[in-house]
Amino acid sequence: MKTSAFSLVVLFLAVTIAQADWVLVQNVTTDGKESVITMKIKGDQVRVDMGENTSVIVSTEGMTMIMHMQKMIMKRDMAAIKAGVEKLGKSLAGQEAAKPVATGQKEKVGEWDTEIYTWEGTMAKGRFWVAKDFPKFAEISAVQDKLGKVVGGAMSGMSPQASDLDGMVVKSEMTQMGKAVISHLVSAKEETVSPEEFVAPTGYHEMKMPGAPR
Repeated sequence: MKTSAFSLVVLFLAVTIAQADWVLVQNVTTDGKESVITMKIKGDQVRVDMGENTSVIVSTEGMTMIMHMQKMIMKRDMAAIKAGVEKLGKSLAGQEAAKPVATGQKEKVGEWDTEIYTWEGTMAKGRFWVAKDFPKFAEISAVQDKLGKVVGGAMSGMSPQASDLDGMVVKSEMTQMGKAVISHLVSAKEETVSPEEFVAPTGYHEMKMPGAPR
């Protein structure tokens, strides 16, 4: 539970939060296991639903993890998340964040013409298929990077700066924290998301969130 909960935080903070309301759907394969992830974004909040059982709400204030079958919630404030991330990256202090490298290769991914980038940080590496004509990608990237800075400098070892990719990542292949993660963007729609999506359901029992992995 420690590793999975903490890995979720890293994944979500490395994905996207935007000023407008958005609904994004991704197909994600983690160590060979496939899943569909739906992200509902409003301002500086994002709700991520992984199937019917698990949801996570993330904002600049912290994270709430919801387990629907067990009717349980776990909360962690941003100070605790930042402390955990910095603990992982404390030996990396002073190291410059790695920059993505353009390979010069181009490939069609769904409806998007993409350019392929490689990247290797201190705790992860990957390839990214970037659509540079994706509508409003700069808005999405700006807030993504903002949250990364809120969490702390160690994030630079886990994923590249979104603004350095100069487009929307519509496909990625990452090795991160010992896990192989492949993601494909299925759809991204700008549509109104209800504020109620970011409120934990009533009647659920709250339990203490385990600490970040050491």
